[in-house]
Amino acid sequence: MAHVRKNCKNLSTTISLEETLLRLVDDYRFNKRKDNRSQAVADLLMKGLKYERLVEKKKRERVLV
Repeated sequence: MAHVRKNCKNLSTTISLEETLLRLVDDYRFNKRKDNRSQAVADLLMKGLKYERLVEKKKRERVLV
């Protein structure tokens, strides 16, 4: 469950990642010049969710053909 920090507009949550995955997130963060790890994770999540929606849409289109 997320919690709200005082004076912060965003919800907060804690995740655990394997060291290798965390290194990949940090590499992405620095390559894309994100201000912090939270921005990098949020960006990657949005990209992943967008990709997932695209894949599901393509699956539905194949069923209709």
